[in-house]
Amino acid sequence: MLQFLIMFKRFLQKFFPFLFSTTTYLAFGVEESPNKYPLDKARYLRIASYIHQEYLSKKRPLKVLDIGCSEGMMLLYCKKNNSEVDFYGIDILEERKNKAMARGYKAVALEDIRQCDFRKYGEDFFDIVICSHILEHLEHPGDILEKIKDIVRDKALLIVGVPIGLLPGMLWAEHIIPIFNARKRKEEVLKRFGHVNFFTLPKLRELLKHHGFVMEEARGDYLIRSRKFFLENCRWWFELNQWYGKLFPGVLGHVMAKARLNKKS
Repeated sequence: MLQFLIMFKRFLQKFFPFLFSTTTYLAFGVEESPNKYPLDKARYLRIASYIHQEYLSKKRPLKVLDIGCSEGMMLLYCKKNNSEVDFYGIDILEERKNKAMARGYKAVALEDIRQCDFRKYGEDFFDIVICSHILEHLEHPGDILEKIKDIVRDKALLIVGVPIGLLPGMLWAEHIIPIFNARKRKEEVLKRFGHVNFFTLPKLRELLKHHGFVMEEARGDYLIRSRKFFLENCRWWFELNQWYGKLFPGVLGHVMAKARLNKKS
């Protein structure tokens, strides 16, 4: 399915180039993008919304750990909705760390999270942990969830984002494709920090539950997306995809979930 969509996009770009944007916009009033409502950025809006809800509930500034923080875009989205947040980050690339710090992150650790010692933050330090586009890259994602439990407060919020699909497609990607494509075998993918775990929504929920996190909500971000495509300049198309993601969060694309940890249970 994905390969078909890629080929179809290339066909449209070649024969109907006018369908693709050549202008730069300030997407969602936050960051530069070739589209006004880029669906690949929808997850930032969802995460910022979850953080804002938590901020209004707690009625105090929050401490947030952003695992794989990249260039620190989350801080800008949270400023947009006036949430008071101290952001801490972890990333593997120095240029990303420097950009996040310049944007206002309190601290960014330059580390591979697979070797990171989370205990340096101290117990009961964070109110929220963001783990977006991380778990699918880890051979043992539960190890990270266990580390997170040591550094968050009771009733802390975990915000998780992963690519999602239906069981047949995930089984095909995980077990069949590696037989025919050596680059897709786990040992090779791990070298490139690629996807080695493939999630369905029930699999994600069960993983979180196994490590003490109870999923409160799951939302999809899109049905179909394509950077620069003219439809991503239309508010109605963005709203349609958000509506779809709310009704069918576990079908296609990507899912954002928020889960709660009860340390006293």
